[in-house]
Amino acid sequence: MIRNGLVMVLVFVWLGPGLSAQSLPTQSENKWEVSPFVGFGGAGDDTFATPVEEGASQNVGLDVDQSFVLGIRITENRGRYLGAEFEYSFTNQPLFFRDLSPTLPSLALDHTVHKLAYSLLVYGRERPARIRPFGSIGFGTSFFHVSNDSQDEALRQGVKLKNRWKLALSYGGGIKFRMAPRWGFRVDFRDQVTGVPDFGFPSQAPLLEGGETGPGFRAEGLLHNWQTTFGFVYHLR
Repeated sequence: MIRNGLVMVLVFVWLGPGLSAQSLPTQSENKWEVSPFVGFGGAGDDTFATPVEEGASQNVGLDVDQSFVLGIRITENRGRYLGAEFEYSFTNQPLFFRDLSPTLPSLALDHTVHKLAYSLLVYGRERPARIRPFGSIGFGTSFFHVSNDSQDEALRQGVKLKNRWKLALSYGGGIKFRMAPRWGFRVDFRDQVTGVPDFGFPSQAPLLEGGETGPGFRAEGLLHNWQTTFGFVYHLR
């Protein structure tokens, strides 16, 4: 899918200058843009050392699957090279835990991530340019939501899960292609960096009656939630 995205970028770069003979906007026009987008994203997998009561430890694996992304961006163009942008996206990202405990060797969960971010855009070319590469950096938050059905199933297995909010750093870049005075396309590559959510697991695995180890998960470090998206751009007057 990444290779197909790069092919689309090259096609737009080659064809963009000749696609529209209409006059381009001035600096005072098209201050606002609205951009619905689709794409794909994920966070990969990692292993987390989780202590157990009485000094032992166990390695717990977490896989965050790649899946589709839907969202919208609202952009305010400010001056010749700067912009500011609000972004919301929804990502379906199933979770799979490995080795939570000897009594719970695996746990699959339906899970989604809601992303909010406000970013500064720095363009490589002025606003009237037909092709505008840019970089972005901003801050926001991510809401990690486990479906009600998955929470009920986990509870039947002795695990009470919780949804989590996490503060985030968002950064990346992209290219905008103006196809006409009022509309265009864009390709974006973004990383939303948060702490790893614990989903309500205890950070230390408890010892149960009979000497067995219960489920635990120490969420440490950073979670990189990568997204590649393709969007339609509508320029407001």
